[in-house]
Order: sequence, then structure tokens, then C-alpha cells
Amino acid sequence: MSQLAKVQFGREVCGSLEVAEAREWLVTNGLGGFASGSVAGTSTRRYHGLLFAALQPPTRRTLLVSGVDESARYLDASYSLATNRWLSGFISPRGYLQIESFFLEGTTPVWR
Repeated sequence: MSQLAKVQFGREVCGSLEVAEAREWLVTNGLGGFASGSVAGTSTRRYHGLLFAALQPPTRRTLLVSGVDESARYLDASYSLATNRWLSGFISPRGYLQIESFFLEGTTPVWR
């Protein structure tokens, strides 16, 4: 049995938008559906999204969930975890700055 490659990035990758956007992840369901994105959380390609379903497997893929703008609250402070790059190039919010690490748990992407 072959061993899966270990994929793990720390703040040196996750804390740099340009570097984190250049790293991508992909999860498939074996039926034609998938999720994909960048380590930074930005959608930099037209096939980035959290849920693409194959409505007539394995074809006719349709984007059902493009993303989630999540935030965390601790005491009286709110921290955005999402990152969006707008058409103008403006970045807001800047959730990538909150990412300590990115790694794969099996084939599942995990951010901390």
C-alpha cells in the first residue's frame, strides 16, 4: 500500500496572500462532485467552490455553494476567517492573516 504525501503549511505560507493563493486543494466524492479552493480561502479560479454537484453524474457539474464568509467571536472581538479578492483587486476581509496552518487529514483540508 502506498503512503499519501504529507501536505502541511505553516504561517510562512498561510500568512502570505500571494503564496497561499498559489497553493490549491481539491476534494472529490467519486461521483463527479467536488470542492476546491486556495489555501488562503480565496476563489482564484472559476472552478473554486465548496460544493460542485454532478447533477447527471458524472457530468453537468453545477456550483451550489461558492463559499462562506465565516467569522469567530472571542470576548468582545470578532475575527473574520474569510478572505475575498474583489474585482478591483481590493482584499477584504483578510482572514488569511488568522490562519496558523493548513494540512490534509487524509484527503480533508484542515485550517487552524
